[in-house]
Amino acid sequence: MLNLKGIAEELGLSVSTVSRAINNTGRISEETRKKVLEAAKRYNYIPNDIARSLRSKSGNSVGIIASDMINSFYANVIKGAQSVLRENGFTLFVCNSDEDTQLEQEALETLLSKQICGLILASVGEDSESIRQLIKLGTPVVLIDNIPDDLEGFDSVSIDNINAAIKLTDQLIEHGYQKIGMISGPMSQSTGHDRYLGFKIAMGKAGLPMREDWVVKGDFKKPSGRQAMRRLLSLDAPPEAIVVANNYMAYGAIGVLKEKGLAVPGDMAVVAFDAIDDTGLISPKITSMNQDPLEIGIQAATILLDKINNGQSKKIYRNLILKPSLYDGESW
Repeated sequence: MLNLKGIAEELGLSVSTVSRAINNTGRISEETRKKVLEAAKRYNYIPNDIARSLRSKSGNSVGIIASDMINSFYANVIKGAQSVLRENGFTLFVCNSDEDTQLEQEALETLLSKQICGLILASVGEDSESIRQLIKLGTPVVLIDNIPDDLEGFDSVSIDNINAAIKLTDQLIEHGYQKIGMISGPMSQSTGHDRYLGFKIAMGKAGLPMREDWVVKGDFKKPSGRQAMRRLLSLDAPPEAIVVANNYMAYGAIGVLKEKGLAVPGDMAVVAFDAIDDTGLISPKITSMNQDPLEIGIQAATILLDKINNGQSKKIYRNLILKPSLYDGESW
């Protein structure tokens, strides 16, 4: 992170020129303005007026950035958080990063300009510099879902994804499956990395081989699940069962199996995280390791309000680990 002077030195410009470009004042060429704004975004620069408003904020609004609003998981997280915030007289601003680091940064800037008192964040990036900057400015932050490994001094609400993935993979092993693959999430996110690690531990513990071509990385979205399943089915010897790192990739994968005339679980068994179908339209109802998104939202909002009301200077951080539940579905 660079300040105004640092950006000026980086670009070989005067501080006044950089200031005019960022604040859109005075005469300055469009080329220079564009260069300055790109550098400001690259180095996560927060304008002084926003920084001042953060230090002196006294409003009653809170922000939440979800990584995929289409996914019912995040809709329920927001619902849980909103129930607590509304009861305590707070307004909730919601942004969607769509699993995109650039959109996440833009959402952060938008929420900061709204002078939010605190933030609930499901980050999609591996770079925690923006979060550090918020904490440094005194903004309470509660992380959910993806927890950056290099970040210290923060509050979070999550599950033990490693052990959850071990237990989910064990379900397949206990039902006699040995040729097991995985559609994982991004390794740059703790959720994707830890669920893959749990799968790997379970396979190693059972003495089962882990073929590299049976593990396909997705991005937690339905199209990547479809693409991953097509890739697995193109192999000379596809796996007989798969663990999928989230619900939407599982739905995409099952859709491809059905299109190919393959039965689940007859031709391939599928288990996944958070494959909760509230509509009753998705078939089969596969075995799933389920988080409680409403409770995640409630707990995240409760922790955040405590931080807001008691002051961020209180250096007590809570990393709440919730217990997921196993739904024994039609996977065997």
